[in-house]
Amino acid sequence: MDRASRRDVAVYLLYGALSIAFCSPLLVHPTGVGTLDWDQHLFYYAQVLKNVVEYAQAPFWSPWYCGGNVLWQNPQTALLSPVYPLTAIAGLPLAMKLNIVLHYWAGFIGMHLLLTRVAGVSFLPIVVYLASLFTLAGGHAMHVAVGHTVFLPAFYLPWIVYFLVRALQTQTIRPALYGGAVLALMIYNGGLHIVWMAVPAVAIFATALSVTLRDWRPIAVAIVVGVSGAAYAAPKLLPVVLYVASDRFWDARDPTARPDRMTPAMMLRAYVDPAQDIGSRVSATEQQHDWLEYGDYIGTLGAFLITAAVFWFLTASRGADRQLKALGLSSAVTALLFLVWSAGEFSAFAPATLLRHVPFFSSFRIPSRLTIIVVFFGALAAAMFVRGIIDAIAWTTIARVAAATICVVAVLQLVIVNRAHFRDKFSASPLDRRFRVLKGTGILVRDVFVNPYVANAPMLRALMNDQAVMWCYEVLQLKRGADSERSLVWTDGPAKITSVAFTPNRVQFSAIGGDARTRVFLNQNYAAGWRSDAGAVQLDPQAGGRMYVELAPGQTGRFAFAFSPPGLTAGIVGLILAVAASAFAWHRRMP
Repeated sequence: MDRASRRDVAVYLLYGALSIAFCSPLLVHPTGVGTLDWDQHLFYYAQVLKNVVEYAQAPFWSPWYCGGNVLWQNPQTALLSPVYPLTAIAGLPLAMKLNIVLHYWAGFIGMHLLLTRVAGVSFLPIVVYLASLFTLAGGHAMHVAVGHTVFLPAFYLPWIVYFLVRALQTQTIRPALYGGAVLALMIYNGGLHIVWMAVPAVAIFATALSVTLRDWRPIAVAIVVGVSGAAYAAPKLLPVVLYVASDRFWDARDPTARPDRMTPAMMLRAYVDPAQDIGSRVSATEQQHDWLEYGDYIGTLGAFLITAAVFWFLTASRGADRQLKALGLSSAVTALLFLVWSAGEFSAFAPATLLRHVPFFSSFRIPSRLTIIVVFFGALAAAMFVRGIIDAIAWTTIARVAAATICVVAVLQLVIVNRAHFRDKFSASPLDRRFRVLKGTGILVRDVFVNPYVANAPMLRALMNDQAVMWCYEVLQLKRGADSERSLVWTDGPAKITSVAFTPNRVQFSAIGGDARTRVFLNQNYAAGWRSDAGAVQLDPQAGGRMYVELAPGQTGRFAFAFSPPGLTAGIVGLILAVAASAFAWHRRMP
């Protein structure tokens, strides 16, 4: 290993140590279960493990949730995550904490590559500080602290932009395909909420880059990243799209009071006030959500550098290096546009107001969450700005020492202020059961009331005990067809039902036919994808949308209801075609 490689390894270990130090409050109770929304989000992972580990079935359907709910098609369900292999070693709560540390580490390394190989910043203390400006920002910490695991894929954003720019620098297709793979990983890891932010952000950045450079290739590369990412994620993405577009989809979220906006005072406080509390209400009239939806502390130095960088690139960067100016200006424009967007519905012509009526963007409900994008592209613009200053002045030893000292203090400030959000967030008592390999009980307990709104992770503990949560804490549900009074399989006619065998995706039963046609019901919510070898699955509108099959007089035998996600086969075909196309383009260069 040469000297440069040893230096890189040492820097990556430094980022690993920073990640552990920042996340250390989560590890105070290693096996403790999370509080607040952690019950819901740990439940997402536990459902997958329950299907795969205990029943050796694909994570298609969750019979434990909301009277039966889609699992593969839920956009918040992670299908690929370090949590799953780590759970076999450490148990689910500790595996999740290690997963958080790994995501912070991945965010640091992505920012390091972006800052050093794209922005060209070489002074390590400045690199570490600017990497921390995004990675250790308060927005990530607040959302992760309350259990919003869907925000963890935000740490993949530096990698996507890095590969996009590397494709332009090397004039090859391969880095763009890497960027598409990272985008697909966002989707597979339950990060569609971040994809809603990342796609327009990368599109604006690439468009600004094309305009600045007067070159079509940045837009072309961004299209390659987006199309390849969607194709790689097609087995997950296509079923999700079909699910949310179906007439069985129920968005249980309460409507947001209008207008949903941030005042200038709120915006200033969000970035520079260290006294931020997740659940606080600082404005009774303007604040529609808890403060975790607004806060994104980066400190006064970070806010100053980002502001100075945006102002400089928009007004006074004529003498800068062409590539430096293009990347800096594109980052500044993206950060500024998202700053305006994140301010919310402050007028009838505000971006957040207008985009509420546009498909795709209308699904994004809380514009203040876009501060994550503001800080990321702001940090990238600040890196170009700092590099321009370093190139323009005499960089003496005293200046280096002073800059290093300021950077160390600023990083420590980010660590101390923002990691405080993690304190006591995993303080609930440990789980008393673990997953049993290939030992699913085959029993779904349906007669136990579980209140999802009390403390100590009631839904997660119910799942571990094979109990179904009928009334759950979940915003993306199916229209109700199941009830808590009937058995799992039941009939309203003369046929007799016996020997019901339960597994998550497949419920078998024996039927002894009667002297008349008989409907056999499966007491689960209905979604497209349910089928039966006893006949066509139908819905009874008079019984709340319950699904059933109809047995002919005397029809006797062993039958089953089974579920698989619509669009999965087409998605797999799309993935295979995408891999074949990628192999063809792997060594190609851009014209």
